[in-house]
Amino acid sequence: MTSNVSISRALPEDLDTVLDILDDAAKWLQERGIEQWPSSFSQDATWRTQRIRSYIEHGLTYLVRLGEASGPVATFTLSKAADPQFAHGWPDGPESGGYIFRIAVLRHAAGQDLGGVILDWAADEVARWGKLWLRIDVHRRNPRLHQYYERHGFQKVAEVTAPDLSVPGRTRGSGTLMQRPTRLTGKGSAMNVSSYDPDGTAALWLEASNLVASMKLENPPISDDAWNVALDQAARMLERHALEIKQANGMYFRTLSGES
Repeated sequence: MTSNVSISRALPEDLDTVLDILDDAAKWLQERGIEQWPSSFSQDATWRTQRIRSYIEHGLTYLVRLGEASGPVATFTLSKAADPQFAHGWPDGPESGGYIFRIAVLRHAAGQDLGGVILDWAADEVARWGKLWLRIDVHRRNPRLHQYYERHGFQKVAEVTAPDLSVPGRTRGSGTLMQRPTRLTGKGSAMNVSSYDPDGTAALWLEASNLVASMKLENPPISDDAWNVALDQAARMLERHALEIKQANGMYFRTLSGES
């Protein structure tokens, strides 16, 4: 189904197309109560639109088509530069990876693993740059998204908290740092993903953590908020146990704060 996918750089005149795709994904997230992106990119009056325009002008944003003659159905940005607020969290420094973010697929094109195609293409591109890792920062409280990237070869390597510079006093939702090896990494790397969980025990603890987190109530009344708090605490304890197992098998994992 995805054998005819073509990926090309967005041009300055494609800004509205990129924003439309992002708006479609943002609406879908909002409808499901997932506070990951703004409700709209095209109507956002802050820095976002200007930043996206800049990424396009610098050749960092791409459009994905199902065949050369079709209209764009997805977009993403790929950069050699890490988010400066998260740069200190990468185990061997920010220079050893390429960074993918703002991946969005139109809903009518979902279900074809376009995300997987994009990630594979990006990993090959980052390898062409001579980098070892394809990296992404993910929302810290979105276990389903963590699972998605784990299924595509990513491992969590750190969790960083950073202030939201656009809203004084608020902490950014993103900060779970994940990476997967490119074809340059090789089996001899100290970060070989196959060695983290040799008998699958950590995966079971992570599955238990995600199961507990999935039991949270959506938009609970104040009287039921204690239920969600307890589930959050339990899920984090289970996840921590899984990470201890991975760390014991050679995984570099640390919890970091933007203030440290």
